[in-house]
Amino acid sequence: MKTLAINAHPFQSLQTQLKDKSTLNLVLQYLPVTKQWSIDVSHKNFKSNGNRICNSLNLLEQSSLLIPFGINISVSDGGEPFLLGDFQSGRVQLSILDSDEVELVSSYYATYGDNTANG
Repeated sequence: MKTLAINAHPFQSLQTQLKDKSTLNLVLQYLPVTKQWSIDVSHKNFKSNGNRICNSLNLLEQSSLLIPFGINISVSDGGEPFLLGDFQSGRVQLSILDSDEVELVSSYYATYGDNTANG
């Protein structure tokens, strides 16, 4: 799992290299009216835009058969990201999962369901 450094700017474009040496492109945007973060993800021919960033073992679980990575969102207090400074303060972390970690998360979902609040 690779944790990305995200600052308190409301619009950010990030790139990171995956285990297979391909490039993952991310665009994060803070939406002040609704107090939420969104993320656009692109990798090779895969694109997923406008995803609301929320506390999630794998934000892209529904696409796990199409892509060799996942995105883990961890919130220290178990809540949701809602402040512009949530990433910079360390309250929220965004990490890239490799294919082995995605498989572990998928196994967790298969065993326990999507009830991450109790899990």
